Parts: sequence; C-alpha cells; structure tokens
Amino acid sequence: MNTNVGDSTAAQDSTANTLAISLLAFTMFVIVTSEFTVVGLLPVMATDLNVGLSGAGWFISCFALGASLLGPPVTMLVARYQSVKFLVAGSVFFAAGNLLIAITPSFYTVIVTRVLQGALLPAMISIAALEATRLAGVGREGWAISRVNLGVAATTIVGVPLSTFVADKLGWSMSFAGLALLGLICAVAIALWFVDEGGAGTKQSSRLPAVSLLWQPRFLLQLLLSSVLFASMFSGYSYIAALLAAATNINGPMLGWALMGFGIAGVLGNWLCGQVAERDPLALTAWVSLALAIAMAAFSSAASSLIGLILVLGLWGCAHLAAFVVSQIRVMQAGRGAPAFALALNISACNLGIGIGATIGGMSVDSYGVEAASYTGSVLATVAFLIAVLMIRYGSAIRRLE
Repeated sequence: MNTNVGDSTAAQDSTANTLAISLLAFTMFVIVTSEFTVVGLLPVMATDLNVGLSGAGWFISCFALGASLLGPPVTMLVARYQSVKFLVAGSVFFAAGNLLIAITPSFYTVIVTRVLQGALLPAMISIAALEATRLAGVGREGWAISRVNLGVAATTIVGVPLSTFVADKLGWSMSFAGLALLGLICAVAIALWFVDEGGAGTKQSSRLPAVSLLWQPRFLLQLLLSSVLFASMFSGYSYIAALLAAATNINGPMLGWALMGFGIAGVLGNWLCGQVAERDPLALTAWVSLALAIAMAAFSSAASSLIGLILVLGLWGCAHLAAFVVSQIRVMQAGRGAPAFALALNISACNLGIGIGATIGGMSVDSYGVEAASYTGSVLATVAFLIAVLMIRYGSAIRRLE
C-alpha cells in the first residue's frame, strides 16, 4: 500500500478545502462590507443627501430590518435550490444593488435597495457558514466559522476604512461602485471554483425540525441574547465615525486609520474566539458582553489621550468581532437539528438588534449628543451580560420547560 500517495491526496484535499473556505470568507467580506460600509460614510452621506445623522442611520436600520423580517422566509424558500447557485445569484444581486446606489444616489434608492439586500443576508451567511463547516469536517466547526468570519474582520480592517478613503477622494458613490465590481468577482469565482454538492449543506430533511425550534424556550432565549447583544454593539458602532471625530477631532484619512485599528483588534478577537468558542459559547458571550460594556462606557473619557484611545478602541474592536463568532457557534449548537434555519434565525435576530441599536443610538445622539451613543451601547451590553448570566444560572430549569 502506497501511503505516500494517500497522504499527498489528503494534503491536496485539505489545501483545496482551505482555499474554498477562504473564497467564502472573501465573499462574506464583500457582502458584509456592503452592509456596514455606510458606517464610515454616514456623516458625508447625511450631508450630500440632505438628511440628519440620525436620518442617515436608517441606511443601517433598514438593511437590518430587511434581514430580520424577510431573512427567515427567504432562507426557507431558497433551501430547495443548490447552495452554489444561490451564492452566485446572491453575489450578483448585491453587486446590482450597490451599482444602483452608485449611479442613482438618493435617500429612497438607498433605503429600498438596502432592505432588499438585507433580505438575502441571512441565507447568504448561513449557507456560506454551513458550507465551510462541511468542508472543514467534524470537530473543526469553530475554526471554519472563525475563518469565514475573517471576512467580517476584513470589513472592519479594510472594507469600512477603504470606503472612507475612497469617499474622501472620489465621493461616496464610488465606494458602492467598487463593491459592485467585487460582488461580480465573487460570483464568477464561486461559479468556477465550487462543485455543488446538491445543496447538502443547506437543505433540511424536513421542515418540521426547523420550525419546531420556534417552540423551544432555550433556543428563543439564545435569539433574544443575540438580538440584545447586537443592539448594544451597533448602538455605538453605527456612529463610531462621528464618535471618533467628536472625541479626538480626527477626520478624513486619519479617521480611516483609526477604523482600521479597530478592525485589527477585531482580528485578534475573532482568532481568540475561534479557538475557545465551542467549549462554552454561552459563558464566552457573557465575557464578550462585559468587555463591550466596559469599552463603550470608557470610550469618551479615555479617547482624550493616545494611549487611552488605543486601549479602549482595541478592547472594543476585539469584543465586537468576537461577538460575531460566538453568536454563530452558540446558536449552531442550540439548533443542531436544523442548522441552516437556526443560523438564519440567528442572523435575523442579530440584524433586528442592529436595526434597534442603530435607531436607539440615533435617538440618543439627537437628544444628548454623539457621545451618548457609546453610553447607550454600554447599557445594552450590560443587559446582554445579565441575560447570559441568568441563562447560565437557570439553564437546567429552562430545559425542564421543553
């Protein structure tokens, strides 16, 4: 028996799977950057479209509400189709939407387009995540999710800051035009690289196990925790460009560098979380929530000095990206019987939180000034921490209700 040939074939398969997962991560980078690019563009978009800062905040809220309200039924609908074909079609759809915003920039064009893009987000992310875990194999789910989530990390390191740089030099419409081009590149790359497995990663053997998740108190609490956690994150993060400008008086290219620092810290949080999330994701969620609460509460006062800014922005970025990974792992474990639907519901719950958080953050900005956004986020992060602690404390009692 030639073991060298077997080892060589296994190594080639492993390399091919790693590259395929990396392509999925790049696709997530483009999709998630499409969602969050307005974070860095919010002040300039508000000015150019003649709406207030809180009004421009609806560009974030409407995308999130589209994902939370329309995402689950869209995911159930597309479960019958092959996963690769859907990822290709979804990438083209995102590209077309971003191009439409670039060539016909108006308040209502942005709103409608982002609602429709949001409706596809849960299915896109859940299918990509499940495809990655299938390629990685049993016992490597946390690694696979964190690898795909590098696309989200790249959004904060490269996507949002680069959009800010481009907007400063060429105008914010060109940022969306660039995303449209990247979306088409993703569609072509996925179509050429992947051989579809018949949608095995996304289809449910029956819809009954999927829908039954909605009657499980423990699973519903997981969704509630995700929603509150993401509301806390985006109460502050939605207005981070304005927060940095108010606290440090930086803008233009320096603002992009500061956002990049936030993202670099997020890569560390993403990596750390990917190493340990599978052991006890609920406990890790509690620690992530606590870190967010501390970072956002301390931001305005600590950011007045360079060292303080580095520390607080680093802690905030680290916890922010860790929350994406731990939330997906936590809900995947809770909904193992129907992972695609469970992930789609979680992404919808997260986006509901994003929409609520951006709206509440905008209200606090209007009422008390931009610094209030981080304090609002800190309060909501504390609520998420308490929910996680109570779920840990009374977990056995909750299971008895099922």
